This record gives sequence, structure tokens and C-alpha cells, in this order.
Amino acid sequence: MRIAVVGVGDQGARLAARLITSGEDVILIARGKTLQRLKTEGLNATQGSTVSGMHVDDINATDDCSSIGPVDVILMCVKLYQLADAMETASHLVGSDTTVLGFQNGVFGEDRLIERFSSNRVVGVATSVASVPLSIGELPRGRSDRTSAIVKIFRKAGVNVIEHDNVMEAIWRKFIMVSGAAITALSRVPIGEMAKVPELRQLGTMAVKETVELANVKGFPFGQEIINQFESILDEMATSNPAWRHSLLQDLEAGRPLELDAWSGGAVNIGQELGIATPVNFSIYAALKPYENGSVVIY
Repeated sequence: MRIAVVGVGDQGARLAARLITSGEDVILIARGKTLQRLKTEGLNATQGSTVSGMHVDDINATDDCSSIGPVDVILMCVKLYQLADAMETASHLVGSDTTVLGFQNGVFGEDRLIERFSSNRVVGVATSVASVPLSIGELPRGRSDRTSAIVKIFRKAGVNVIEHDNVMEAIWRKFIMVSGAAITALSRVPIGEMAKVPELRQLGTMAVKETVELANVKGFPFGQEIINQFESILDEMATSNPAWRHSLLQDLEAGRPLELDAWSGGAVNIGQELGIATPVNFSIYAALKPYENGSVVIY
């Protein structure tokens, strides 16, 4: 299977390294300093919360999609605010049988991909968190030969993945659980420190409860079970990887733009659309808003 990975950050690099190592034909789409680094240093996949780091020397990396032609699968591994530009870049890779998978945070990426590439080309993805596996399925729900084939290839590459009958439920589940972890960005502490402070744990749980209410109105009947799961995953990650940082915190510390509209800002926007107050998520969003465009000194 010919696979293009658009965006070679943490998520894209980890997937690409495993797919290349398992023998798949993978093309890395990058530009600027990232492309230069790939060509001179090879592919370095950083360690995740449940996966080890990897290095691959023999790679195919380019910024010229027009020279590649249509591929079988495109993995869109960019931030939500980068998606519009990335979709334009990826358009040169799309053929009549191309399948597009989006690895964006939040619950908005699939709609944008469908608008650009059409519903018949886009497959739903819920990214993994801690021991919760990556989920892949047809949109709005169901399985198919293509989702089964993609899952099989990912499993061969050592990716913790399942084929999901209702992938939008999985996408919302991830959105809910990580909305509480955004407290790490608000407090500027890693997950291990957050788990030790009762007040921060409580604030995270409050953010989760708000997002559960939004999901319920959207037709996803989550209840106390997912709140318990958030608490369980918080403890799991605090034990297994106490230095783990929410992507918002990583970007905040590095002075990069923040994906606020995918996380706390996303919950706020959905709440406003539904007429539901989300004061905790709004507080996270408002407190991080000055840093949204990056390069602001943190005192």
C-alpha cells in the first residue's frame, strides 16, 4: 500500500516510522526545516506515552506532491489550524481510490476533510491516548473492506489500533477525556504533577463533565463511566509517564501557536452553538488565549 504522511511532527513521525519499518511504501510530506532535517538526519520518532522512540535512515521525503501522483492512503498528521493548507498540498496526492485519514485533535477535522475531499474518501480516526487504542471506522459509523485493510496494515506495523463500528463516538470520547487534561496547560505542570494536586484533578473532572453534557446533546450517551475513565487514565499516565504533557502545554512551552479551537475553545464554541454554558472550558480557553499565536514569553 502506498501511503503519504502529510505532517511529520510527533504523531506523523511515530506512524511513519512504524509503517516504514514494517515494509510499507511511505512518502513523507514536509517542508522547510523539517524537510531539511529529514534529508540530513533521517526520521526520528519521539517516545510517546505508551510507545518507544525510533530512528529510520532510509526514507522518502519531499515537499513536491505533484511529483508523486495519487497514493492509496493519505494520513493527515497536522494541527487543526494547519489543516486548510495541508489539504491544499495533499490534493495533488488524491486519486479516484484514495482514502484520507485525519489525525486532528478535537471533533471538527472530519467535517473539514469531507468538505474538501468528499465523504466517500474520508475515514474517521480517533487518536489514541494512554492505553486507549487508535480507532478507525467509516463515517458516520460502520466498517468496510478499506477500514479493515488499513487496520490490518497498522497492526502489522505495531500500532495499537481497533476497527470501530461508531468512530464518531470514539472521537468524542477522546475529546472528552483530553478536555480534562488541558488543565496541564493552564497550570503549566505535567500530568504527574496534575494528578497529585486534588484541586487540579477536580478542575479537570469539571471540564470533563461539561464536555460530557455537550456530547449528550449531540447524541452520544456518555455518563459516569467516562468520568471514571478519565480519572483512571489520569492515574495510569501519572504512573507510567508522569512527565507527559498535553499538546497544548508542549506548544505553549515551545512558543508555538496553540490548537485552542480543537480543545477548550472547541468545547466553548459547541456550547455556544447549543446554548450550554461551559465555564471551566471557557476559563482554560480565556487564560490561554494570549498565547494562541505563539512566541509569547511565559513568566
